[in-house]
Amino acid sequence: MAGIGIILNPKARSYKHNPGRMERLGFIVGDKGSCHATQDVLDVEALAKEFKEKDIEILGISGGDGTNHVTLTTFINVYGDKPLPKIAFLRGGTMNNVANALGIKGLPEKLLANLIYKYHAGSEFNTTEADLININGKYGFLWGIGVISRFIEEYYRSQKKTPLNAGKLLVKFLFSSLFHTGFILRMCERFDAKVVVNGQEWAFKNYVSLHAGTIETFGLHFDPFHRAREKAGFFHLIGMSAVPRHLLIGFPWIFMRKKVPSENYIEDIASDATIELEYPMTHQLDGDVQPATDRIIMKTGPRLTIIIS
Repeated sequence: MAGIGIILNPKARSYKHNPGRMERLGFIVGDKGSCHATQDVLDVEALAKEFKEKDIEILGISGGDGTNHVTLTTFINVYGDKPLPKIAFLRGGTMNNVANALGIKGLPEKLLANLIYKYHAGSEFNTTEADLININGKYGFLWGIGVISRFIEEYYRSQKKTPLNAGKLLVKFLFSSLFHTGFILRMCERFDAKVVVNGQEWAFKNYVSLHAGTIETFGLHFDPFHRAREKAGFFHLIGMSAVPRHLLIGFPWIFMRKKVPSENYIEDIASDATIELEYPMTHQLDGDVQPATDRIIMKTGPRLTIIIS
């Protein structure tokens, strides 16, 4: 075993605003060959091949949710049938919903220092397990199309991509739903879709949103996936066919991580699903907007062992 391999994304928000943090990460590792900054997917692929050959025990990823899903997708493709090493999410990006949901908190330097210390001390790590979702060959924890994807795109249009601005956008969304303004009508534009889950076609034909997760939260205490970790090898898939004002009814239940008692919601835990859209639409995977498509094939990806502390 070759120990720990660290990949960090220098384009992540934490490093853009604090470039010296990259140097501190390298200093904490203590070995220039152990901490790798990546500029694009080709860099990640080259490192995945190197780490596979060295048979690393732990893969540390420093960046946000988008960095995590791009890195994991690349490593899964490179590793093939070989199991991935333990994963350590070191945060550092614009969105850290996955780390937050799993209880991973702190600055990247502190997380990495603790990881290195416990590894060399031979201490036992506190770990959990979580499944990935395979969406048309890409892997992540959170997916959405319709209102969820449009919310993410609207957030990325803001000059400062911070939790505060995300919260302001959510408040705008709620008030717009209440007063039925043009903003919410645009966000909740309906679409037709045929959805087949675990081999059974859903009754709904028209939606404002379809979204799925293997962790509970989209962030900002918006936690729709109360069944996300109910059963290993499954993800929680939800469809909404509500008018904007009816969406407000569901928010208290979502914040409490409970099923929304409404005939406008349909949901199930799934090992696989196929979505056929009337026309190509963009969708989001772990906060990254994906190219428009009219067919989405979903299935449970590999199950990861994730270091919490």
